[in-house]
Amino acid sequence: MASSASGFVVDASVSAAWFLPDEANPRTESALHATATHDVWVPALWLLEMGNLLLRAQRRKRITADKRRELAAAASALRIKVDREPVTISTLDEIAARHGLSAYDAAYLELAVRRGIPLATQDDALIAAMAKAGVPVAA
Repeated sequence: MASSASGFVVDASVSAAWFLPDEANPRTESALHATATHDVWVPALWLLEMGNLLLRAQRRKRITADKRRELAAAASALRIKVDREPVTISTLDEIAARHGLSAYDAAYLELAVRRGIPLATQDDALIAAMAKAGVPVAA
């Protein structure tokens, strides 16, 4: 995966496929492999999104409880940098409103803009917002 020397941000639409292989594609696989050699950033929200993803997958019988625990441990072991800089609700609200995004997607865009790095996503609305904000797609 090509990215800047400072790394890239990865959102839940890409990283979900790391834990649910039936959702994987070349882009998500490339991002996963890049975690071994690049700084891969996520907002703290990512921890909640991945935890919820695994719980929902178990509840929908896509995975077992044992597999959920295994995947949670695997997620914890990834070389992911969790950004813990405080971001105000006003900032996220403004970004979300300006670009027609959810507050969740605004958190990923805000992080990419603030760090000046690309963002890996499969979300069309977020890709459109990235283009308007001058954030390259990590590919």
